[in-house]
Amino acid sequence: MVRLASRAHNLGSLLGCLFEGASPGWGGAFIFLTDKLTFFSIRFAMKFLRPICFSILLLFIAIGVRGAVEKESSGVRQVVGLVTDWKFHRGTEAQAFEAAFDDATWESVALPHTWNARDGQDGGGDYYRGDGWYRRHFRIDSSWTGAQVFLQFDGANRTAEVFLNGRLIGSHRGGFARFRFDVTAALDFAGDNVLAVRVSNRAGDNMIPVTADYTFFGGLYRGVSLIATAPVHVDLLDHASPGVFVRQSEVSASAAKLEVKVKLANDKSTSVSVRVRVTVADAAGQTVTEGETTATLDPLARATGQVQLIVRQPHLWNGQADPYLYQVRTEVIEASGNVSDVVALPLGLRYFSVDSTKGFSLNGHYLDLHGVNRHQQRQDKGWAISEADEREDFALIEEIGATFLRQSHYQQSQWWNDLGDQRGMVMWAELAYVNEVRDNPEFFENAKEQLRELIRQNYHHAAICFWSIGNETFVRDPKVIPADANDRLLRELAAVVREEDPTRLSTYASNGSVTEPRAGVTDVVGFNHYFGWYRGTLEEFATWADEQHAARPDLRMGMSEYGAGAAIAHHEEPVRKPEPTGQWHPEEWQARYHEVYWQALAARPWMWCKLVWCMFDFASDGRNEGATPGVNDKGLVTADRKTRKDAFYFYQANWSAQPMLQLASKRFTMRTLPTTNVKVYSNAESVELIVNGESKGSRPGTQGIFIWPEVALKIGENRIAARATRAGHELKDECIWVYQPTFVPESPAT
Repeated sequence: MVRLASRAHNLGSLLGCLFEGASPGWGGAFIFLTDKLTFFSIRFAMKFLRPICFSILLLFIAIGVRGAVEKESSGVRQVVGLVTDWKFHRGTEAQAFEAAFDDATWESVALPHTWNARDGQDGGGDYYRGDGWYRRHFRIDSSWTGAQVFLQFDGANRTAEVFLNGRLIGSHRGGFARFRFDVTAALDFAGDNVLAVRVSNRAGDNMIPVTADYTFFGGLYRGVSLIATAPVHVDLLDHASPGVFVRQSEVSASAAKLEVKVKLANDKSTSVSVRVRVTVADAAGQTVTEGETTATLDPLARATGQVQLIVRQPHLWNGQADPYLYQVRTEVIEASGNVSDVVALPLGLRYFSVDSTKGFSLNGHYLDLHGVNRHQQRQDKGWAISEADEREDFALIEEIGATFLRQSHYQQSQWWNDLGDQRGMVMWAELAYVNEVRDNPEFFENAKEQLRELIRQNYHHAAICFWSIGNETFVRDPKVIPADANDRLLRELAAVVREEDPTRLSTYASNGSVTEPRAGVTDVVGFNHYFGWYRGTLEEFATWADEQHAARPDLRMGMSEYGAGAAIAHHEEPVRKPEPTGQWHPEEWQARYHEVYWQALAARPWMWCKLVWCMFDFASDGRNEGATPGVNDKGLVTADRKTRKDAFYFYQANWSAQPMLQLASKRFTMRTLPTTNVKVYSNAESVELIVNGESKGSRPGTQGIFIWPEVALKIGENRIAARATRAGHELKDECIWVYQPTFVPESPAT
């Protein structure tokens, strides 16, 4: 997803840089140029911008793009969001690419958009998978003549063909990375422009993923924008990356070495000589180091410049304790002295490692990486989620006390990764190689291309410490596909990570064992196992973990998935292990499951990561289990984000420093037994229980769990309350349980 807007730490650079950190329609701390430039902006620009930059700014103010939601300026680049005024048709339409095509009867939509928001979550595995057409008209003022203009898509699932004024501009195969095209030659600078996009989420293409346990939501589910640059600029077409790559090395409390690689583009018909100036500024906007290099670019050519820098006594990015960010500002300066392009990126300086016996360390100190897996889907929206949706998701993950986040099972938005940088959340970014392999060059190359997009577009994010090359991949039929095809592709993908970014660690999520070849392909590995849910018993997990560690003590292994389903309307006492594919998923079993798993994981710091599957219930249209067809209900929070399940509060009691207390089984209101075990989750040292106004005493807990066994209930309503004190905060929670012996509850049998 695109993040092209101004973000600076001091007013003098606010309109003079381009921040690769927000896209039209996704927000952030940016300058928004609407149809009128405010009086403040004019005074600001006159005072702080160089005359040439202000002239360019005024030039772009005249631009009129019909229906554009916003305009963003960096002083030398202009970004116009194409968010509203789209026409959409679900289905094939042979002539829809033509400029003169009549789309008057099509549905009017705004981005982000998916055509599977409802049928992709209702069960049956029969959601629409095929073509969808999008069309939009826009006009550009002739003052853009002489600029280089690019069209950017932040996410289109799964394939896209892009036409401008009836002309095929290009195509993209992959549902999660952004992509760009140079559309300068196809634009009509004096009249109407017609953009037509055919998106398809159909199955069967030789690309990843072939299948997965989640709905493949079709559509333009992230933003679309136009970007105008000077003809000499930082390259926008290098896998739609920022074009600036800052490699950190020898980072310590005393110094950090930086190698800044800048991809340059000359779209002029004459050769040019440029200076490339790179400046690193601290959070207050003060320059801490800078350097320059020169380059000569042939006509219509590309080149790369490199600048070596050292930051002395760096302020390190230290996770949630101190997510400190510098800014790297790269300027392209032509021989005339004019600044022709600027790109600004965040920079978090840190170093990290993983040890097979000690786990993960950040800046030389142990950090327990515990957290969640997250899908970008939301109820009734699919993947077409807003900036506000992403903020809410991130806030919930912070609320639970997570230090680590796995982006499952695909590249997620730039906005999401920006939040990781800013909030100090260590992240695992993942390639969308899931399930089966196809053994042909086209499939292999598509996987490697999507991996390069993932890495280059997100290289600047300090939060990302791990590049994952896949999840639970396999050969479906060895009679058709060679048995070693998956292992071969994994080895090639691991080599791509080493080539693209040796400063980070490669990883993989395996549902196998440490003895399999795929467990040793990457630098570190995670395992997905569900003892007590899909197979075996809860108690088997600890034994399995120790046996695996003993078999390969050198292997840096973690848990990338573990979890159990829960429907918030299903309750049971005493709770029993349910059938995972059945319709009965009592919330009490999910809570018990996580209590046992976490007890084992907390005692094994050599597990470098501990990741719950998963944070939110999500759509998997082929499923029919629990209370809701089409939904994987293993989330700690419901798909609409309205209800935190009991297991959420268990983890909050163990992970969060914020004072908390929660009665378990509050939704289990109708009781048929005369006595019950009352459970409370809290991070207080002791908790008092009050039943019908009578204190049942205070007691300490174990791993955030406080239990009062065999508490008697009276016929009818029972008021249950718990209270505690932590860090000076008075904590209290209460609920009503109704004891009615003749009540017939919902159960697996009914």
